[in-house]
Amino acid sequence: MLLKLKHSLITLSLFAAPIWAANDWFLEQTSLTNAHKFLLEGHLEESFDSMIQAWQQEPQEHMKGHLDQLLLKALDKDCGRSFDHSKLPTWLNKLAIQRQVIQSPGRLSYRLEIDAQTDRELDQILFVQWPEQVLMSNVEAPEKIDDKYWQYRQKVDLNAQLDTGLYKVKIKTKEGEDWESWVLLTHTTSKQTVRWSSKESWVVDKTALLNRYCPLPVMDVALYGDVDGDYAEVWNKQYESDYPSQVPETNLPIDRYLLGVSITHKRWQGAITIEDKQIISKAFDISE
Repeated sequence: MLLKLKHSLITLSLFAAPIWAANDWFLEQTSLTNAHKFLLEGHLEESFDSMIQAWQQEPQEHMKGHLDQLLLKALDKDCGRSFDHSKLPTWLNKLAIQRQVIQSPGRLSYRLEIDAQTDRELDQILFVQWPEQVLMSNVEAPEKIDDKYWQYRQKVDLNAQLDTGLYKVKIKTKEGEDWESWVLLTHTTSKQTVRWSSKESWVVDKTALLNRYCPLPVMDVALYGDVDGDYAEVWNKQYESDYPSQVPETNLPIDRYLLGVSITHKRWQGAITIEDKQIISKAFDISE
């Protein structure tokens, strides 16, 4: 009887200890503990706001890793749609922030691209790594895509991949309107990558299960040719499934081209699209 009583007490203590420990831990009330608490309660926007506050306090390296993993976990809920319920301004139709890794023979390079679709002409697209490292600050001539919208596609080459952490994007129109938002990036976690398997073919490596709430990775196959002395895209095709492993029939003339194959993973931060794009490229000959 005594043995049975001891066993019951031990069992009760095992169930009670984690609950007491969790409650005691959350009494600390830091930005990090709040981010954990809100995530466990399913309050994604409040959790995301707490993560931003934690990054603003310039955490130490081990805390950065903790925050990175916390953001990745939060993405499992709805791929980031609920991180921010505020909408883009009425004059900004779409906004995408894309990190690129470009692998060409003997070279590895990195790029930041910001795409903005707007019904106003823009004066500035500013992208800053917290607290004050300016990564992009200009705008180039846009493309008029229809009677209403301009498409701005700003690119800047980087010395290294954009790391996990806190950033800010700010967009200003020529009419004096402006809008800004915090942006949180995780470390690059592409679950499908592409590599060359032979001279003219490639293969997709699947390294982890995809998030079922996120769009399927998109493969883009493009050929670039000499147009008036500069390389320009002359053929392109996108695939969301049934990825090819070779260039299909293109009906392009016999010539040497630059072949680019890419995989793009997409998620959201509220109304903002966050993308990670891996590109491999090499010379490609079309012959008889």
